[in-house]
Amino acid sequence: MNKQDVRKIKHYDIIQQMCLMDDELMEACFAGHNECVELVIRVILGRDDLIVKKSEIQKTIKGMRRSVRLDIFAIDSEGKRYNIEFQRLDSGGNAKRARYNASIIDVSSLKPGQDFAELPEVYVIFITEHDVLDEGLPLYTIDRVVKESGRPFGDGSHIVYVNCEHYDIDTPLGKLVHDFLCRDSKDEYYYDALRERIKYIKDEPEEVNEVSLFVEEYVKKYLHEHPEEYVKEYVEGSVAKAKKEAAEKAKKEQQKFTAEKMIEAGKLAMKEIAEYSGLSLSTVRRLAKKLEASR
Repeated sequence: MNKQDVRKIKHYDIIQQMCLMDDELMEACFAGHNECVELVIRVILGRDDLIVKKSEIQKTIKGMRRSVRLDIFAIDSEGKRYNIEFQRLDSGGNAKRARYNASIIDVSSLKPGQDFAELPEVYVIFITEHDVLDEGLPLYTIDRVVKESGRPFGDGSHIVYVNCEHYDIDTPLGKLVHDFLCRDSKDEYYYDALRERIKYIKDEPEEVNEVSLFVEEYVKKYLHEHPEEYVKEYVEGSVAKAKKEAAEKAKKEQQKFTAEKMIEAGKLAMKEIAEYSGLSLSTVRRLAKKLEASR
C-alpha cells in the first residue's frame, strides 16, 4: 500500500464521520449553495419568505486593529446581512465575539458618505454544540431594548443562539439541529436540501476528493514514511476512541440516572442535584420537567 492509497483511505473515513458542526464538512456543504444557507436562516428565524441573494464561506472582513473570519456570510433580497457561526467549543460562543462580529459587519456595510439610516439589519447567529447560555432553551434571541420601558430600541442589530444540546424533534428548529448532528449520509435527514448535499458529498467519489482538500492538513500530521505503521496507528486510535466514547456515554447515563433518583426523592434543591450528579443545572431542570410531565 502506497502513501496515496493510505491518504485516500484516511480522507474517506474522516469524511464519513463528520457532521455539519465540523468546519470541513460545513464549508463543503454550504460553499456555493445558497439554497442550503437560505434553509438554515429561514428555519432559525421562522421566515418562509426570506431569499438569500449572495453567500460566502469563510469570509474575512478586515478591521482597523483586528479582522474576523466569518463561517458563513449572507445577504438577502432586502439587503439584510447574516453571519452564521458553527461552534463546537463553548469559548467560540462568547457574547463579546457576537458583538464584535456584528460591529465589523456594520463597519463594512456603509460606503463613505452614506447616511447612518442606510445601515442594514444584521443578524449574528451562533449555532453551538452546547448550551453556552445555560438556560435550557433551544433558541435564544437577543435584541436591544430600552431598559426602563422594555420598548425595542430598533437599531437593527440581532444576535441569535441555537442550542444543539437541547432540542425538540417535533419542531422545525429541532429537525434542523438533528440534521446538523447527523454523521451518516444514510440517516434520515429532515430537510431535503441538506440531505441531498450531504449524500452527494459523502457518497460520490468526485465530491469526496473535493472535500479531501479540507482535511489534507489534518491527515498530513499522521501520515508517516511507513504507511503500514500509519494504518496500524489509525486502527488502534479508532478502537481507543470508540472505547473512550462508550465510557463517556455510560458515565453520562449514570449521572442522569442518579439525578433522576434525587429529583424523585424531592429532598434536594436543583443546584445541589447538579453539583452531586455532575450534570449542568439546565440539564437537571430539563430532567425534572420531563419527570413531572410523565407523572
